[in-house]
Amino acid sequence: MSVRLLSARPGRSAGFTLLELMVVLVLIGIIFSFAVLSLRGTDISDLMEQETRRLATLLELASDEAILQGEELAVNFEDDGYEFLVLQGNSWQSSIDDGLLKAYSMPAEVELRLEVEGEPPELNKFAAQEDGDSEEDEEEEEDLTPQVFILSSGEMTPFTVTFMSFQSDYRYHLTVSLLGKVSWEVEETL
Repeated sequence: MSVRLLSARPGRSAGFTLLELMVVLVLIGIIFSFAVLSLRGTDISDLMEQETRRLATLLELASDEAILQGEELAVNFEDDGYEFLVLQGNSWQSSIDDGLLKAYSMPAEVELRLEVEGEPPELNKFAAQEDGDSEEDEEEEEDLTPQVFILSSGEMTPFTVTFMSFQSDYRYHLTVSLLGKVSWEVEETL
């Protein structure tokens, strides 16, 4: 009886083919991409970009609405957000009826800075007053003068809004021209 030893074929080595290595690298790349995208959504600069895009879209919508409806609209910027107003008679009223153009509060991490025609106006403050001062609050709200006007002719008060946060190295500048052109850009602070 003779024993024969089986040996591997000559010329073939044990290892991975190029195709197998490429498939593994593609899978690692896909997994890494999902991990980066899921972590990126929590960054404060992404939140500021989202708020900038939201305001830009709402301003364009308000301008279109003012032209189509023949109404005069305005934006009242406050310390913690902004509100769209409509001119009714001789006073500005909240546009509560419209679901999109309602008052909006900014996230606590995001700060808003407004410049109207090159000069920073004072943002309106609606601090909670004592119960006895409720009539004064109502009068103050009725006499409210918004900082930005959106006319039915398509014109707007030229202004710039800067979205910033102490937790981010970026600032987002949204600029509106007299003819209602809305644009925005990102600035990296050092």
